[in-house]
This record gives sequence, structure tokens and C-alpha cells, in this order.
Amino acid sequence: MTISNSYSQTDSSAELQQEFMLFVYSDGNRVTDLTSEKQQLHIQKIVDYIENLAKTGKLKDAQPLEMEGTKISSNKGALSETELNKDKKVISGYYHILAVDMVEAITIAKADPRFEEDGWEIVIRPIKKVEGINKK
Repeated sequence: MTISNSYSQTDSSAELQQEFMLFVYSDGNRVTDLTSEKQQLHIQKIVDYIENLAKTGKLKDAQPLEMEGTKISSNKGALSETELNKDKKVISGYYHILAVDMVEAITIAKADPRFEEDGWEIVIRPIKKVEGINKK
């Protein structure tokens, strides 16, 4: 199976693995609170973590997200838009990974170097397979 990401890995064992989304939450913009030197170190640790996931065939995709955004809600057919409060807890990025099971997905998430600092959370969700919706 070819794993589509910028690292383009081929891993035959991927067929036996499940897909998971890891949503990275932060309390505000944690990186801008760091000194310039610590920002560079933080980024390099994340790059190393992502490269390791790619090399081991565990990574399908990963992206940081801007802190700004809009939430759209529906109530009795009426749509409303609310700007995200970037100073509160927001999703700051995600990983789309492959793991044998939830235990392995948790182990992968716990290895994220963000946990060396306070103010980070990762929510792990298995991807539901629905015929006709999921990409092959």
C-alpha cells in the first residue's frame, strides 16, 4: 500500500493497521509564548517526530493549523457563525496515522514532544470506515 504524504512511504503491513486522527489542542498559541530559541527547538523536535513517524510507515498526513477560524453551528435550521477565540483551547494541528490498535495510537501520541511542555492535549479518534465515503 502506498501511503500518500509528502514523505511517500510504502508499507505492506499498513493493510493490517487502522487509521486514526490525532487532534492537537493548545491553550492559545503556545509557540509564540516561547523565546525565539525555544521556538526553533520546539519546531525541530516536531519535525523530527513527524519524520520518524513517516520513516516507520505510521504517518499518512500531518499539518499545523492557523489559530484563527470560524465555527458554523445549526439550530433549528438557522446557521450561525462564530469566530474562534484563539486565546482559548483550539485545535492547532493534526496527525493522520496508522496504528495496529488504540493502544498503539496512544503510544504514538504520548511520544509527541509537545508533552515536554504544559498546555497541550491530543485527542485520538479512530477513523470510521463507511463504504462509499472513505478514500481507498
